[in-house]
Parts: sequence; structure tokens; C-alpha cells
Amino acid sequence: MADIEFDAGDAKAMARTARAAAETLRGQSGSRSSAAESALADFAGSYADRFQDAVVIESEDRSKLVGVLTDLATAVDAAVAAAERERERIREHAAWTARESERRTAAVQSGVGVLADAVVDTWDAVVDREPSNEPGTRPVVDAEFRARERARYAGGGSGGKSSADPAALRGFVSTTSGLDIAAHTEAVSVRSAWNTFTSSCGWVDFDRKSVAQGFERYVDENGEDRFWMTKTAGAFEDAGGGSLSDVLLDIATMGQRAPAVQALFASGLTPAEVAAKWAELGLTKADRTALEGLPTSVLAQLGNLEGVPYWARSTANTVVLNQRMGDIELELDRLEASLPFSRDASNAVLARMAVLEKDLKSLRNVNAALAKPKDAEGARSLISLTDDHPPLASVSIGDLDTADDVTWAVPGMDTTTADMSSWTRAAQNIYDEQGRSGNPPDRAVLAWIGYEAPDATTVLGMGKAEAGAPRLAASINGLGAVRAGRMPETNVVAHSYGTTVSAQALSTTDAHVDRFVALGSAGLPNGVDSAGKVHAEHVYVGQARNVLPDEAGQGDHLAALGRTAPGHHVDPSREAFGATVFGTDSNPADAADRKPVLNHDPLTGDRSGYLDADTESVYNVGRVTTGHEDDATAYHPKPPTKRDQDLIDGKPWWMAGR
Repeated sequence: MADIEFDAGDAKAMARTARAAAETLRGQSGSRSSAAESALADFAGSYADRFQDAVVIESEDRSKLVGVLTDLATAVDAAVAAAERERERIREHAAWTARESERRTAAVQSGVGVLADAVVDTWDAVVDREPSNEPGTRPVVDAEFRARERARYAGGGSGGKSSADPAALRGFVSTTSGLDIAAHTEAVSVRSAWNTFTSSCGWVDFDRKSVAQGFERYVDENGEDRFWMTKTAGAFEDAGGGSLSDVLLDIATMGQRAPAVQALFASGLTPAEVAAKWAELGLTKADRTALEGLPTSVLAQLGNLEGVPYWARSTANTVVLNQRMGDIELELDRLEASLPFSRDASNAVLARMAVLEKDLKSLRNVNAALAKPKDAEGARSLISLTDDHPPLASVSIGDLDTADDVTWAVPGMDTTTADMSSWTRAAQNIYDEQGRSGNPPDRAVLAWIGYEAPDATTVLGMGKAEAGAPRLAASINGLGAVRAGRMPETNVVAHSYGTTVSAQALSTTDAHVDRFVALGSAGLPNGVDSAGKVHAEHVYVGQARNVLPDEAGQGDHLAALGRTAPGHHVDPSREAFGATVFGTDSNPADAADRKPVLNHDPLTGDRSGYLDADTESVYNVGRVTTGHEDDATAYHPKPPTKRDQDLIDGKPWWMAGR
């Protein structure tokens, strides 16, 4: 006997499960309503409006879902009844067919001959009529439910603020958490029963079948509401109460998905376009505390985005710096603890630890550079911090957002952020010397380790300069975007290979400064063979006496060697170049101030480097970068050392200098 594909047990289980789920959801109405009312009591602003909208959508969707589940149970009950009727029809027809077959067999055996069929047909028509052989109408089950998405961001213009009682928001989360667990349990049961029902009851016609998926989405939306309110409460708590910018709330709750973040971090934006989008956010220094509480992933990008005000970048980078140091310390502890148990992987673990320790050394040095020495002037800010290994970074002395005179200090060979505190000390010396000039300006000096400096194996090439130049240009143009309409005087003070990078940036990009100062140049790019090819109003050069590499302490022992490079052999101190050359080693070594430069390095143990305090070199840097060129000392080339003169005169090297 044929049968239909319909498991009545599975169908009845589906109906029971749907009714139970509907009853659970129906019973949550009072608790959810009360929790929402409590949260809204002290909630004001756009975020309160969005929360109210979400509450309404949840209530409406829950009510609709209850109706769909109830209707589903009723439809399944009807399907069970229809299936029983169809099976009864099939059974009755099968029984009649069997009887009819028996009658025909008996008639033939009775010997009535040709009258046998007529006798049976008459009996079938009068006494045992054939039941219907037409299949009954198959029942239709329609289970359509789609949970609606709820908006969880303010989405308004700049200036919007919201306020709330974070305790009330957390109360909402606590109450609805238990309700959502119950709803989730019912959703799982509905999904399981639905899958079984639809697979074992193929006789039913299914119209729409989204109920299980829609139920799950409803529960997920509730979970996102809880997460949203948890983040919102945390943002208010971190800010210490009061009202908060809607933009910051959006970012705190949505991270990278916040519309403001997506607009600000859109690829291809110029610094000027970034500055315009930042202005639309309406954030000020008063929002600094709230900014600190944003997701680290957002802060890491914000801190390096040219066009964003420097107070915001420093706030972001400082948070990221502390987070990274803590994360690395924890990972090192974990890896160290694993070593006794990971013999097969110990080499990989040790290699990873070496990378982490190198990064941590640099991060700690950057952190140390942010600490202003006792009695030093100029507040310090962390203007950039990349995720390179080790990271690149820049520390500002003075306020880049307000300074009337801004200087980039660009280092040379072998400088990394493991030397950040040292290079920041050199920048501090520039800052201090600028303050000693007549009528010193409000100023800032940026200790910029924003490119990967070459080592001894790459210093004679142009690769590091070509890679670093766009980074320096971006930093310069970033200032132009942030300070548009109130642009300060700008300077680049570069040392050694830093002059190569800077000249590349100031000749191959649209970056422009008022003054470019080259100290102990390792050679400018070959194409920059005159001061006129540098995008600067004034070009200055400081060059101590060139001596051989083994004559450190008697002059600059490396710059001339750098200028032997095939790609950057231009000596900017030569008269034909057209720069203004100032003195660096006019005075004797025991001079009380304006001491001579006796080494190639920017800082030396005996304080005779180009940027050591009290040297003639840093004195002149302070003068020319503040517009006091007339106060700079004149350049008077020192004669070669006796040894070098002997070599020039043709004396054998073993006799030279004797």
C-alpha cells in the first residue's frame, strides 16, 4: 500500500515546540518593557532616540514572531489532521481494491461465465462502492519571519551629544541577558524541530520557510543591542559621566564600522581631505578623555593619519604605545613559560621572542622620550607610532597645533626608535637654542624617525632615501592641512643621510618648507645639484672639517665617505651649490660655548657633535631656523689635518702626519 511522506510524530513535535517558543516570548513582554523604561529614564540625545527605536523594533518583531509561531503550530496541526485523512482514504481504497479483487476471482470461479464482470460491477455500484481514488489537497505551511536590522549609531552631524546613566544601561543588559538566553534556547529548539519536520514531511507544501533563520536573527539583534549598550555604558563610565559626543559614542560602540571612521579612513584621501572630514566630527581637546577609551584598532590608525590634529594623534598614539608594551610583555611571559614544554618548537619560540624583545626595547625608548627632562621646556607629544618591527615614531617638543615655527629633525644612518630618546635630546637642543634667539617664536621641533634609516650596508644607496622621502613629504603636507590658514614657518634640519632623504623629499614631491638645513651631509641626490632645486626658500649647510674615517675627534670623519656614493654624491657645502654655509668648527676645542664639531655624529660623549648643546653648529641652527640668519657665525674652512695635508702632498701613508 502506498503512503505519503509525513511523520506525524515529527509534525506534532514541531507544533509543540512552536507553541512553547511563542509562550516564552509572550511571557517576556513585561520584563523587557520594564528594563527599557528604566534605561530610558535618564537617557537623552540621539543615542536615546536610537535606543528607543531599537526597543520599538524589538517589541514589534517579537510580537510578530509570536504570531508566526502560533500560526505555524496551527498550520502544522491542520497538516497532521490532513495527513491522517489522506492516509485513511488510502487505507480505505486499498481495502476496497482487495475486496473487489476477491469478488472478481470468486465470480469467475462460480461458473457464471461472461456474466461474472457484470455481477461484480453491479455489486460495486450498489453494495460496495469504490472510495475516492483522487489524492486529497496537500496542506500548505507558510512560516515567514524576518527580523529587522536596528540602527545603533547616531548618524547625525557634528556637535550632537548624548547623556545616560550607565548603571541603568547595564541594568537593561543584565535583565535582557537572561531573557535572551531563554529566547536563544527556544530558537535552537525551533531550528532543530523545523529541520526535522521539513525533511520528514515532504508531503506538505512549504510556501515560505524563513521562520527558523528569522528567529535566530531576532536573537542575534537582541545580542547586538546588549553589546551596544554595554559599550555605551562603558564609554560614559570612562568619560566620568556627563554628556558625550555622538561621534565618539559611535566609534566606541562600533569601532571600524562607525560611519565617521569609515569616512575618515577611506583610502586615497589627501591630508587636506582628512582635515575636512575631521572638522565635520566636531571634536575638541575637551573630548580627549573619551578619545582615549576608543578601540585600539581605531586609535592605531588615527594616530598616524596626516590631517588629524596633533593633540588627537598624540592621545591615540600614547594609548596604543601603552597597550603594545603591555601586550608584548604578556606574550614574552607566556612564551618564556612555554619553553620547557616546547622543545620541538623552541627555535621558533626563541626567534619570536627576539622580535618581541627588539620591539619592546624600541617602544620603551619611545616612552622614555616622552618624559620631559627636569627644567626642560616644551611639552612632549607622540605624533606617530607605526606597527613596523621595530616601529617608526616621532616625538614633538612643543605644540604642533599652535606653534608659529615648526622644525623637522631628520636623522641619518643607523637611527631607529631604539634611539628615540637620544634623537629627541638632539631635537630638544634645537628647541632650546631656538629659544635663545632674539624674540623667540612659539615653536615646536619634531624628532622624526619616520623612515627606515640605512645601515652601513645600504647607506651608499638611494633605496632608503627614495622610500623615506614620501613619508617625510606626507608629514610636511599633513602640517599644511592641519594648520591651513594659519601656517607656521617651517624648517627641516637634517643630519648625514637624513639630508639625502630630505633633499629627495623636497625635490621630487610637492612638499615645501621655508628653510632646509643640511648638517654633515652624506650627499644629496645627484639630481639636486643646486640649492634652487630644493623646495625651500632658504638652504643652509653646516659642514665640519672633513677628515679620514679613522680621524674622529679631529673633524667629520664620515660625511665625505657618504658623498662617494654613486647616487648621492652632491656636496651642498661647495660654493657652486649655492647654499648659505655657516660655521661649525670655528673655535678651539676648549671653547666655553659655540664649541667646534669634531665628529660626524649628531651627539657624542664629549659633546662635539653637530647637535650637541653649546656647539657652534646647534647655535647656528637655532639662529637660521628662527629667521636670524644675520646672527649666525660665518663659515671659515679649517685646513686639513697635518696627516691629511701630507697625503694630499703625496707623502706615503705610513709617513703622513709624522
